[in-house]
Amino acid sequence: MISKLLLILFYLLAPAAILWACRRSKLLGKVGPVLSLYILGVVIANLHIVPEGLGGIQKTLQDVMIPLAIPMMLFSCNLRSLKAGTTIKAFVIGILSVVLMVVGGYLLVGNHLGKDAAAIGATLSGQYTGGAGNFAAVNMMLGKDGLANEQFALVATCNLIVSFFYLMFLMGGGVSIARKIVHGKGLKEHNDSINAADYVNDNPYRDFGKTKSILQLLKVFATSAIVAVISLLVSNLFKEGTTLFDLLGGDFSMVALILTLTTISLLLTSFRQVRSWDKSFDAGMYLIYIFCLAMAMLADLSQLDWRVGFWVLIYQAIIVFGSLVIAVLLAKPFKVDADSTVITSDTLINSPLCVPMIAAAMKNKGAIMVGITNGLAGYAVGNYLGYLIYRLLCIL
Repeated sequence: MISKLLLILFYLLAPAAILWACRRSKLLGKVGPVLSLYILGVVIANLHIVPEGLGGIQKTLQDVMIPLAIPMMLFSCNLRSLKAGTTIKAFVIGILSVVLMVVGGYLLVGNHLGKDAAAIGATLSGQYTGGAGNFAAVNMMLGKDGLANEQFALVATCNLIVSFFYLMFLMGGGVSIARKIVHGKGLKEHNDSINAADYVNDNPYRDFGKTKSILQLLKVFATSAIVAVISLLVSNLFKEGTTLFDLLGGDFSMVALILTLTTISLLLTSFRQVRSWDKSFDAGMYLIYIFCLAMAMLADLSQLDWRVGFWVLIYQAIIVFGSLVIAVLLAKPFKVDADSTVITSDTLINSPLCVPMIAAAMKNKGAIMVGITNGLAGYAVGNYLGYLIYRLLCIL
C-alpha cells in the first residue's frame, strides 16, 4: 500500500520538479519538460527500481490522463477567433502541408517502418496538427492497432529530437529565408519589438495555489470529468456484443471515446465562461506531462528495434521540414505573409507553447495571436484528422 502511494505521489510531483529544473537550468530548458520526463521515465524503467506488481497503476494513469486532459486543453479554444482571412488561410495551408508530407513520407519510407507504419503515420498526424495530447489520443483511439509502450516512447523521442532541430532552424535563419521567398518587404505593419525572455521564462503554474485559481481548477476538473464520463458511456455503445459493434463489424469504442471527448469539449467552448478558464490549458498540459512519464516508465529499451527507429527519425524529418517547405511555397500564391505561414507551421509542429519564442525571433508581436489561434484550432482537428489518416494509410 505504501509503495503504491509513493509511486502515485512520484507521478504527481515529478513533472513539477522537472518544470522547476527546466526554469533553473539552461541545458534542461533547451531540452524541455516533455523530453526530460521521457528520459527520466526510461531511465527508471530500465533500472528496474519500481517494484513488480505496480504496473497496474501506471496503466491506469495512462488510461485516465488523456480523457481528462483533452477537454481541459480544448476549453480554451475559441474557433470564432478564426475570422481573419490570413489566419484561416495560414491554418489551411499548414494542415494541408502536414497531411501531404505524412502521406508522401509514408509512401517513401513506410516499408521500413514495420507493421506499425500506418499507426506511426496516424499518430504523427495528430502530433503535427495538435501536439502531444493528440499524439497520445490518436494512439489510444487505435486500440490494439496502436503503438506499444516501447514503440510509443521511441516515436515520441524521435519527434522531440526532430522538433528541436526544426525550432533551432527557424530561430537561426529559417524565418529570414521564408521572408525572402514570400513577402520580404511586406512586414512593416508587424515590426513591433518583443522580448523573448518575457515569454520563454514565464511560469504558467506560478499562481495555481491562489484561491481564485483553485476554484477555477475545481470547475475545470469537474467539467472535464463529466465530459469524460459521458464519452465513456457513448463508447460503451460500440463495444463487442452491442448492436453498433455488429453493424460496424468491429470495436470502435476507443474511436467513439476520443471523438466524443473532442466534440463535446468544442461545443462547450461556445459558452463564454468556459473560454474564460485561463488555467485550463496549462492544467491539461500538466496531465500530459504525467502521461508522458507513465508511458516512458513502461518502456523496455531491450525490446526496441533501433533500425526501425532510424527510419522513424527520417520519416519525421520528412514531415516536419517538408511541410514547412510546402507551406512557404503555397503562401505566395494564396497571399499569406511569411510570418503568419512560419508561425502557423511552428505552432502545429511544436504546439502553441513555442509561439512566443518564434515571435521573438521574428520581432513580430502581431504574429503571436495568429500562432496561438491556429495552434488551438490544431488541437481541435488533430484527433479527427489522425483517425482519417490512419484509415487512408491502411489502404495505401
